[in-house]
Amino acid sequence: MLDYGLIGNCVTCALVKKNASIEWMCFPTFSSPSIFAKILDTKKGGSLEVKPVGEYKITQRYLHNTAILETLFESKKDLFKVIDFFPRYNKLLKGGHEDLLKENNLIRIIMPVRGKPRIRLRYDPKPDYAREDCKYSENDNILVCKASTHKINMVSNIPQDIISNSDIISLDHSRFIAVGDNVENLTLKRCNEMLRATKTYWEKWCRTLVLPKENSKIIIRSAITLKLLTYSRTGAIIAAPTTSIPEEIGTKRTWDYRYCWVRDAAFCADALKKIGRDYEPKKLMEFIINKALEHDYIHIMYSITGETRLKEETLDHLSGFRDSRPVRIGNAAYNQIQHDIYGEMVDIMYLYFVYYEYEKKMSTKYWRFLKYIVNQIRFNWDKKDAGIWEFRDIPEHFTYSKLMCFVGVDRAIKLAQHFGRENLVKDWLDLREEIRYDIIKKGYNDEAGAFTIYYNSKKLDASLLKMAYHEFLDPTDPMMINTIKAIYNGLRTDYLVQRYKVKDDFGKSNSAFTICSFWLVQALDYIGEKEKARRIFDKLIKRANHLGLFSEDIDIATKKLVGNFPQAYTHIDLINSAILLSEWSAKRKKIDWSEMPKRKKWF
Repeated sequence: MLDYGLIGNCVTCALVKKNASIEWMCFPTFSSPSIFAKILDTKKGGSLEVKPVGEYKITQRYLHNTAILETLFESKKDLFKVIDFFPRYNKLLKGGHEDLLKENNLIRIIMPVRGKPRIRLRYDPKPDYAREDCKYSENDNILVCKASTHKINMVSNIPQDIISNSDIISLDHSRFIAVGDNVENLTLKRCNEMLRATKTYWEKWCRTLVLPKENSKIIIRSAITLKLLTYSRTGAIIAAPTTSIPEEIGTKRTWDYRYCWVRDAAFCADALKKIGRDYEPKKLMEFIINKALEHDYIHIMYSITGETRLKEETLDHLSGFRDSRPVRIGNAAYNQIQHDIYGEMVDIMYLYFVYYEYEKKMSTKYWRFLKYIVNQIRFNWDKKDAGIWEFRDIPEHFTYSKLMCFVGVDRAIKLAQHFGRENLVKDWLDLREEIRYDIIKKGYNDEAGAFTIYYNSKKLDASLLKMAYHEFLDPTDPMMINTIKAIYNGLRTDYLVQRYKVKDDFGKSNSAFTICSFWLVQALDYIGEKEKARRIFDKLIKRANHLGLFSEDIDIATKKLVGNFPQAYTHIDLINSAILLSEWSAKRKKIDWSEMPKRKKWF
């Protein structure tokens, strides 16, 4: 079970196990080498741990509507809690202005509540994915770990020799430990001040959300998780903060997800817009558009700072999560061709400018980008690609890729109509209808009774449930109904849905891709099967971990979470499904901004 919580500051993050062991942290950013990686090797990886002396019951929770994690240790006589967070708060400046501070420090506060608890600390950083050892030095009570890739500072109100030797510590008062960049001025008082300020920040951020009453708690937790996966310096949104948590235990299905996929980011922006967030979608659009115009090409994925060559290599010295090898850094999918990204990007623009009307006009830069995308679709939609599932073998005419090319042109036409660009509408109409006709003629297989994974195939593909989300066909259309029913019967096991059952580069998969189950919920609702949709949704949300977090996959046999964690994809469509099945009873609704409180742009 992936029994971890996520804490972060929109620059980097850490995974904290239910027993308060910090077992994954890349520093100083999401994409940097790790300094704690016990999650990938229990012996070599490195960690920051609190070990109580004696038997304790352990419970863990987030402070209400925050990214601050509290782990409670309780015995018959003693009680103490561990608070973990990264500071993120606003500071009042001269003249009444405010500035957002994102101090790049992991803060841990250990507070006695009852009795006389005793603990040991284990501070064991292993720089560069445990490829290097620390060279320690001490300066003014700051313990410095130096390696060629890192300089890691640690400060505490516990003597450094007691920490280094893992000596017993009596918790007669609160203790703290801070790991990061500028820790020299940190004291217990300062850490508590930052805790209060960070708590206020997250509470205010959550108050900016526009939510249905039903399902609001799970939507909020998913929204905070997506925010934590945002790299605030550029606006990039990563797919997950981890690498190589396998899709299936003991297999080679291990990937590095610490990158910004255009597709995932587009879905994320869509989900955040639905609940009233405009800042993150706009900054994400700017990031991708600027990179595309800079390179005169849309790559399928980027690093958090915009690099496009994401060379993949394996770390053979690490045993992997539960001995699942290889551990990979980088991702070879960066050089694949995936035509669906065009449609996802235009759909963001359509929702931003037309549906939600965040802005009343599109700049020249945006029109240039839109025309560029439509031209890319025109020249590429009828070519083979690697598809949404990133097959590494032979390219095919994937039906989902064709669908999203159709969506791209359709939304471009709607943008042009909205802004009175009738010349563009005229130029693009024939292209849209050509793609639609091709999908219906070649994508639907009469023997399968469904749209299939690629042309001339009889195999099903759960991504085609998105035909319902994008309203490619009317909900009463037999081809739409048949496709959803075929996937319901052919790829579903109870409430879990597999992507496909074809052999891929690693054989046949035995895990369920969690987002596909949420897609099925939405597709069933679209064709009026609302009771079936509700039953699957209610079962599915119970598979989250103890903090409400999901990974990429769920093992069909054990029902345990597997795959990189926490996964943006999953939380995106948890939000979508939760909204659909709330009292809103719709994919999204118009937001009356006159009723919304004023907020700082950086919120």
